[in-house]
Amino acid sequence: MPEKETMVDAIKALADPDLREAARERLAERGVDVVRALLDELLDETSAVPQWEIETLLAKRIGPAAFDEVTAALVAAEGEESRRRVSRVFTRFGAVDCYVVALTHPSARVRGSAAYGIQSVCSVAFGREPQPDVDYALVIDALIPLLADPDPDVAQRAEWVLTMLGPGVEERMRDIRVQGPGNLRAQALTVLAAVGGEEALSAADRATVERLIRIKGRDEPAQSLDTCSTSWIAVPTGDQQGVVELLGLYEARPATFALGLSVGGHDSHDGAEYGRVYVTPEVDGWTLVLGPWCNPVDPDRAEDVLRVVSELSRRYGRAQAYYFGEQGGGSGWLVAEGGAVVRRFGSYWDDDGARFTVGEPLPEERAACIEEGVVPVGDPGADEDEWTDLAAYLAPTLAGQLGVSPMDLGPHTTVRGVGAVALTPYAREHGRPCTGAYAI
Repeated sequence: MPEKETMVDAIKALADPDLREAARERLAERGVDVVRALLDELLDETSAVPQWEIETLLAKRIGPAAFDEVTAALVAAEGEESRRRVSRVFTRFGAVDCYVVALTHPSARVRGSAAYGIQSVCSVAFGREPQPDVDYALVIDALIPLLADPDPDVAQRAEWVLTMLGPGVEERMRDIRVQGPGNLRAQALTVLAAVGGEEALSAADRATVERLIRIKGRDEPAQSLDTCSTSWIAVPTGDQQGVVELLGLYEARPATFALGLSVGGHDSHDGAEYGRVYVTPEVDGWTLVLGPWCNPVDPDRAEDVLRVVSELSRRYGRAQAYYFGEQGGGSGWLVAEGGAVVRRFGSYWDDDGARFTVGEPLPEERAACIEEGVVPVGDPGADEDEWTDLAAYLAPTLAGQLGVSPMDLGPHTTVRGVGAVALTPYAREHGRPCTGAYAI
């Protein structure tokens, strides 16, 4: 049998569990001679050979000897799926020296994949130990120019990777902030904030950020405050300072809508952060307080939120609190008037929210049922499952009907004053939340 046919047969044999091990050995022995054929098989979307078999052969068994040919295939790949398949091989080599060289490749596709390859090997995020044989200073210096890469995806990847390479990054970012080059100073500030938080910034940089916030906040239009998992308190007043004082918030500092949204999104993901909230300026006559601390149906926060919302309603006549989780996260609401709770209800896909229920259904809840063609909640014959399914999406609608929903804010919203990010009483007892790089 011709040699080429033998090689093809061996590649096809990777699809057969009984023949796979022998085929791996035959192909690995051939080394670089089979790289092109393996790549062709990888790019054949009709192939029965598992992709990971080819990836492992190329990246682990043949190894760096295949790097240049895989790089060329990545440049030549047409279509998103082909690029994805080759990039997976490229980033599995684990060859940091090769990746460092590839960071200067003319192809943005290669530069971005090389940065991701470095991330996979060198990241010390989430408690990972540094690689003892990696020169982190060299890797950091090689990545820094990509912060100004003409391809925005490559620049973003470089920024992300630098935040994962440990404490050595902070010193280099501080050097850039002081010495330049000028086209990297803004990106260096973002990386520095992401790595070390506000505490890593110089006094001059902190002053610059605060000045920018004050300038942007003067005439900033409102924007939607949808953090995917959003909790908020709503009070019909423009008395921002009074709301801050009654809630026991402290160290309130000016914040734009964009900053409030960025902080709210950060604090709502990867575990709820109860130590910080964003307080809006007056929006259409209301003040909103945004953050997981405000969740009226969180088992850890429900009773305290009920207490503070009742107190707010005693002072301002009415007050409300809401939770809304997109993609099946459920809904919850709390409505108080004149110091008394009128209604609290929670609905989740995977949890019994009945334990939070206080009061009778609101007219707006019943109207929502009628609109959906189901028997109104609380009426004889109402189907509890139908109501639970409907209620899981209802918080933003109720908030808009009863006052102002943060999801509905926009250029049409009348804004008075400037928002603020403040610490909550929870932070006094449990410590200040970590800071990071946020949008302004």
